[in-house]
Amino acid sequence: MAAGAKEKRAGGLDETTVELATLLGSVLHAAKRRGAASSQILEAAERENLGPRHAPVLFAVAMDEGLSVSEIAERIGLSVATTSLMVGELSRAGVVSRAEDERDRRRTIVTIPDQMQDAIGTWKTHVLEPMRRTLERLSADDREAFMRGFHLLAEESQSSAGDAEPDC
Repeated sequence: MAAGAKEKRAGGLDETTVELATLLGSVLHAAKRRGAASSQILEAAERENLGPRHAPVLFAVAMDEGLSVSEIAERIGLSVATTSLMVGELSRAGVVSRAEDERDRRRTIVTIPDQMQDAIGTWKTHVLEPMRRTLERLSADDREAFMRGFHLLAEESQSSAGDAEPDC
């Protein structure tokens, strides 16, 4: 088959799409395994019945502390109401802290409490390490193309998801 040609599989999917889906599944599975949280995080999760659906909220806050609930919702693609509910559950578990924005009391700012900084920082670094190493191995041009492709995938995923909330 000529370079660039796409052989169709059952269901009308081309080989490249199937390969991408398989690789993404493998990456996500490995990230879940690598993301084994510290006992401090696990105890809080068990005590408050937190689950995998809380991870995107926690990760958004860990990546960029001081976000409002609406900013977190926008980043992870959920409604403000759903995100607010999950922030409340994470807050009751002591994994995040909520506070009124001093400049705008209508906004709730979410941060990692001092007693969780080390555990969350270790978890975040552990999960991100394969991504960092991968990007490091790419040339500047390849890194730019790789990131452009992932941005497009994220845009397409969000636009095709519509307003539906995930059932996770």
